[in-house]
Amino acid sequence: MSKAEETAVVDSANLKLVEDAPVKEALKGRLKVGVIGDNYLADATRVSFDTKITEVNHVSDASAMAELVQWKPNIVFICTDIPLLKNDALDDAEFINHVTVIAKQTQAGVCVKTTINNETLERLVASVGVEWYQNKLVYSPEVAETAEEVLNGQYILLGGSPKALDAHREILANNTYFSMKEVVAGSLEVIAYAKLGLAGFKAVKQTFFNQFHNAILDMGGANPTHVRRVIEGHPDFTKASLAIPTFIRSTVDGETSIKQSKSYGGEYANSDVKMLTSMTDRLTLLDECINLRNLKD
Repeated sequence: MSKAEETAVVDSANLKLVEDAPVKEALKGRLKVGVIGDNYLADATRVSFDTKITEVNHVSDASAMAELVQWKPNIVFICTDIPLLKNDALDDAEFINHVTVIAKQTQAGVCVKTTINNETLERLVASVGVEWYQNKLVYSPEVAETAEEVLNGQYILLGGSPKALDAHREILANNTYFSMKEVVAGSLEVIAYAKLGLAGFKAVKQTFFNQFHNAILDMGGANPTHVRRVIEGHPDFTKASLAIPTFIRSTVDGETSIKQSKSYGGEYANSDVKMLTSMTDRLTLLDECINLRNLKD
């Protein structure tokens, strides 16, 4: 065996071979994973790693950041909750500082698990630089709401550059117990919008069924739970085409002119929906869907 072969090891941060004996001594064959946070995301991330081949250092908050940096992790998962300001914007200064410290003082990559938006991404790239942002950062938000749901999830969202995503997939495949059947990947910005869109859709869906349940109770004649189960079993309930904006779908409507389709603002003018809303004042969400063009920005 050559000297180079004796010292060649896997650089777990970049998933490439390096010929450096000190690095080999530092890693000792185990991936070093840092986890920051004190919530279900942090708990799920911590227990997801195979400790036979992975060393995990879990700190609850930024007070142990210096210790974590000195430990020289290969990758850090940031799960800390980001508070909202009074105007509902993210108060992300501390979060950006965490990532910047890791970027400037370690060779580690970063996987962000907590929810962020595109404005935070813009501030982040200004702080850490384009090169680090493109090569070392992965965004993997969760739509699950408990640690158990995270660990048993069928899907995982991954945002980042192709190089960063390939490296992260290797870590997930080789060092964790995750059993997801599908990885849905895109750029950092695409996944940020997708995560927020999923949250918004769930809110709209839940609000509709809350209102529909109460409307049926008011009007009488049927059990709202039975009605909901019928709806859940219908193919339209998960029909993907309903996610396509109406102003796009309208272009294939032979009765709609190009001028008309361009003026569509997203309103839903289906007569069945109007019939339903005429029966009750409980369905305010549907009222807004019908009158969306009349709402002020």
